Amino acid sequence: MAAFVMILGCSSRMPFDTATVEGTVTYQGKPLTEGRVVFLPEKGTLGPAAVGVIGPGGSYRMKTVDHDGVALGWHRVTVHSGSGVIRLEDQHGEELRMPEAKIPAKYSFAEQSPLRFEVKEGRNEWPIVLQ
Repeated sequence: MAAFVMILGCSSRMPFDTATVEGTVTYQGKPLTEGRVVFLPEKGTLGPAAVGVIGPGGSYRMKTVDHDGVALGWHRVTVHSGSGVIRLEDQHGEELRMPEAKIPAKYSFAEQSPLRFEVKEGRNEWPIVLQ
């Protein structure tokens, strides 16, 4: 692990091949204006998860650690978007605060998400369309 951190800290290159992934996220035909897109490598794909922040107009650009790009290969993709706060009580009666989801929960869990994407060399553009 220390060697991996040293490689990342001392180099502008990742220890695995990456490619640019960007696009837009829409739900029911309208752009999401906040949230995150997460690429989770599937078996056989080297590298850690990558995260993209959803900005105004639904745009996102993926990053792995602090570098632009995503490891080449297949990824399960999740989308997280919420606003406001839902107040709940846990089993001990303590208040929990959770963001109110703007999209169906199935997109937030890797096991349920129907979204998969293969990152190929070069520039990848992927409009994520949620129903």
